[in-house]
Amino acid sequence: MSANDSFQFEHLSRLLAPIDPAELHGLLCGLLCARINPDRNQWLLHAREMLADDSEFSSTVNDLLWQWFDEGIIRINSLDEPITPLLPDDDAPLSQRVNALSGWCQGLLYGLGLGEIGPDNRLSAESQEFLRDIADIAQVGFDTDEGGEADENAYFEVIEYLRVGTLLIHQDTQRSAASSYPP
Repeated sequence: MSANDSFQFEHLSRLLAPIDPAELHGLLCGLLCARINPDRNQWLLHAREMLADDSEFSSTVNDLLWQWFDEGIIRINSLDEPITPLLPDDDAPLSQRVNALSGWCQGLLYGLGLGEIGPDNRLSAESQEFLRDIADIAQVGFDTDEGGEADENAYFEVIEYLRVGTLLIHQDTQRSAASSYPP
């Protein structure tokens, strides 16, 4: 994760409270994976649905979310720099990072569901396994703030797995869409 992503996470945490920016980013990633032609306004509509009181985002938040959308489209289509879950800085307590990771997975599943992607779609066996794993990861919690080296390593391995799995789902949906169009 870049320093800019960490800054965005902290900044969005303050701007979006009580919405979890990790969950919101997962939602975006799910929508981008599921939709052949993602729509900026639809993204903002889904993001606003996470607000409890039906309020509107400020223009600053709208601008950040549009930027997020634009960057997400570039990254979802990039093999060189795929999407990385937006999570707290690596210096944050492990429990906070794991909880955010769980929220990101919940958002990803929600976004994929909105895009009607699920185990019944024409997904590869690897993507179907990834969806089952995501459902498990979305339920994970970590009780203590401090983790050992093994916990930290596992955390970073899960992040890499999410990056690769998200790319795999996106490729499967793109391939499925391409095969459904007549030649």
